[in-house]
Amino acid sequence: MEGGLDYMEKLINTIIESVKEKKVQSYGKKILKKCSFKSKNDLSNIVIFATWLYIYGYNEYALQVCDLLSDVSFNGNYDLWNNADYAACLKARILRENSVEDGRAELLRRVNEHREPELYPNTVDYYRNTINVNIESDDKYHPGKITDFWRINKLIKAIEYREAGGYPVSDEELEKDIEELIGDLRRIAK
Repeated sequence: MEGGLDYMEKLINTIIESVKEKKVQSYGKKILKKCSFKSKNDLSNIVIFATWLYIYGYNEYALQVCDLLSDVSFNGNYDLWNNADYAACLKARILRENSVEDGRAELLRRVNEHREPELYPNTVDYYRNTINVNIESDDKYHPGKITDFWRINKLIKAIEYREAGGYPVSDEELEKDIEELIGDLRRIAK
């Protein structure tokens, strides 16, 4: 991890002191309470924390949180790697949105080195249908309390697929989904 555990703790404390959004606070506190870089759940908390920062427009903080996973190397365990993969994709997205090319290609090269694009067609139904069914089901069975789990899941997938490239769904469709999901998640988390 870039900067070590002391750096991570200091960064997260700075963020939760500065950003008062409920989801940012919640995930920041979870990470401070327990964080092992050998736990997929703990790494997932880090990327969801970065995602909420991105959703709310705290892109500099989101980049710094993504960098916490920059030293995670692929060891054959996709449960751990998928979090580092997504952190690199989110960072690449923020850089692209800010017209920064420096370092972006290297991030995406690293990500695509451990992907199998020939399997992408098998995931389109999950992305387009299964996740949407789960979002609709959550909305139906929890009226008045729209949940964010499946929406965050779809946002993460959309960002991964859009930034890494080569996914058999158009960039336009992915961008539309990303925009809608960010709007929904901002509303839900209030």
